[in-house]
Amino acid sequence: MLNRLRRRLDAVVERRVDARVDARLDRAVEQFENAQRDYEARLAGTQADFSYIRSEFDRIAPQVAALEQRFEWLRTRLDAGDLDPDGALSRAQAEHERARIRLELAAHYEERLRRLESGVD
Repeated sequence: MLNRLRRRLDAVVERRVDARVDARLDRAVEQFENAQRDYEARLAGTQADFSYIRSEFDRIAPQVAALEQRFEWLRTRLDAGDLDPDGALSRAQAEHERARIRLELAAHYEERLRRLESGVD
């Protein structure tokens, strides 16, 4: 008789505990799924940002490399010592002006492309 009472009591306690644990577990699973969706949405945004930054880097890198090459060429020419200071200054200013114009032209070209891609003329 005592064993039967004990089994019934164990069964009642088990059902109540299971019900409470199931409710908490359902809430925990729902919170985890919400957090997972939020993470995936943020990850997608971050990947899009990275793709944009990478494309901009790939676009600008050759221009910067060309400028570095030109500046190195100019530096070696100026280090040669065969130029007078006024001539070196005028050549450096002319090279700077050419570099500025190339960058300005590239910026205008990029702006035209952006307008064409967005459909605005």
